[in-house]
Amino acid sequence: MRKLIVFGIILLLSVSLVEAAPSLSVSWQLSTEILRPNSEATITLTFTNTGLTEITNVFVRPTLGPYLKLTSGVSELVLGAISSTSSQQGSISIKVDEKAISSTSFVSLKVEYYAGTSSSYSKTLSIPVSIRRYPILQIENVNYDTSPEPGKTTTLSFDVVNAGDGPAKDLKIKLSQSDLFIVSSSSGEVLIDSLEAPEKENVEFSIIINPEASVGIESIEVSLSYYDETKSTRYTETSKIGTKISGEADFIVSADSGTSFYYGGVGEAEITISNSGTGSAEFISIKATSEYGSKEFYIGSLDPDDSDTIELLQDLRGVSGKYPIKLEISYRDKFQNKYTVEKVVEAVPGNAPLDFTMIFVVLVVAVAAVWYYRKRKKK
Repeated sequence: MRKLIVFGIILLLSVSLVEAAPSLSVSWQLSTEILRPNSEATITLTFTNTGLTEITNVFVRPTLGPYLKLTSGVSELVLGAISSTSSQQGSISIKVDEKAISSTSFVSLKVEYYAGTSSSYSKTLSIPVSIRRYPILQIENVNYDTSPEPGKTTTLSFDVVNAGDGPAKDLKIKLSQSDLFIVSSSSGEVLIDSLEAPEKENVEFSIIINPEASVGIESIEVSLSYYDETKSTRYTETSKIGTKISGEADFIVSADSGTSFYYGGVGEAEITISNSGTGSAEFISIKATSEYGSKEFYIGSLDPDDSDTIELLQDLRGVSGKYPIKLEISYRDKFQNKYTVEKVVEAVPGNAPLDFTMIFVVLVVAVAAVWYYRKRKKK
């Protein structure tokens, strides 16, 4: 019986001691989920006494993994007493090495805490820290070897620049097809195994501009598809390249006989102006000049393959053969650039047709004269 009583007392004491032991929970929060090289972050720590016994002191000693260093100024975090069900906070500041690569490092914490003057306890926890280097791709130095014009082939070149801090892996560069152009090569894409930071790579595409393309400002879309250093996620982004589609007006002029355009009279030379070029001409004014009459005309605009006609009044009473008419054509293109060209056309007047009415009158008069003469002679 005595042994049973002693055993019960020992059991009660043991339970009492277990219940009296302190219990400390530790939670943490990182100010930035993913860190970049040379960046800083703060780890906020919350210590909660979940037991029934007061914790008299807490010591936190951090150990840092690869590419991390402590910037909080102290190598040990010291907290005061934490009463039962109470909490205290502390923080640790860290910085990532500027030469860090994409990886998962850590901050290991050894936490020692005390109850009373001599009882000590400890626990360890590890906080993962994700480090990522990301590429930032830009398109620079866009160039065409020849001016893009409808129906023409030109080579588009540009630099793909990695302005980030990590490599772009398995980089695919592709021109998005459109009605503006076709790519001469079959694939229309360029592959680069790795574009390191801060490197650049020049790429070229031979393209054919649609013959029906309009002169003006267009855009070409460039698709960039790549992995970052970890190759865990593929990224796709699109950039637009502004493209100036140029075209030149080319005038062909010809002259025909207009109204009463005969030697020895006053008539009109009919002059046709045709645009056989690849670009339209706008605000067209024409100054037509010859020895036999001059005038200025305004005909507006001429698109490619369009034509218009002017009629120039000419005094041909002193003309005996063909002669030149000088045309000074002033116009603007789609980009409001001004141009002036000179053309010379040869005018050839015609011979006036016979006036059968006059011949008939002359014949009538002649017949009447003969009849009158014969009648007088009989008398």
